[in-house]
Amino acid sequence: MKDTKEIVLFFEEGVNFSLLDVSREIVSRYKECGEPILFPDDGKTKAPLILFNTNPDFQIQISRVSLNFVVNHHYFKKLAALIFDMVDVFEEFKCKFYRMGYISSIFLSPDYVKRVKNRFLRVEELEDISEFNLCWYKRFQNKFGCINCWEKFITDSTNFKDLLIQYDINTPVDENISFDMKYIKEFIVTANDYIEKRIDFK
Repeated sequence: MKDTKEIVLFFEEGVNFSLLDVSREIVSRYKECGEPILFPDDGKTKAPLILFNTNPDFQIQISRVSLNFVVNHHYFKKLAALIFDMVDVFEEFKCKFYRMGYISSIFLSPDYVKRVKNRFLRVEELEDISEFNLCWYKRFQNKFGCINCWEKFITDSTNFKDLLIQYDINTPVDENISFDMKYIKEFIVTANDYIEKRIDFK
């Protein structure tokens, strides 16, 4: 399995945009995403309306609720620029975002399963478990405010052999953020710094 990073940008309520116009604009900026699939739009559905899924390195899904894009390592260093660019795409159509999420999925070799068990499962009754799904939540600060973080350690031998460590980091629901490049960069740097410290099992 390959590491991925997913960005979720949440639209302000009541946004309205042309699926065709948005798709054309994204294609003009990111030809590598290929041609989109457009779904029927009744103006009410929360289901996906636009899907770019031909490029396994960079996939985009857009609904009336959010814009999600998932990238692999080829795009990790470009995350802040990609977010800013997506915000710019929708500003052209007078659509704004108010909240952001960042999901980092990291696959480590099966050797790390024992390390996680030794670090987090120090209860005799749990010594012989073969699978686990550990999850906890915390809040921390960056210079622009509060950030939520769910940290997950997952084994699932029927679907993958590695240890999956996942960080779901997002801005609070009640905090309307400013999507300028300073905020976006600070959010990504803060999240990445936190992740790097947490996955240090040496």
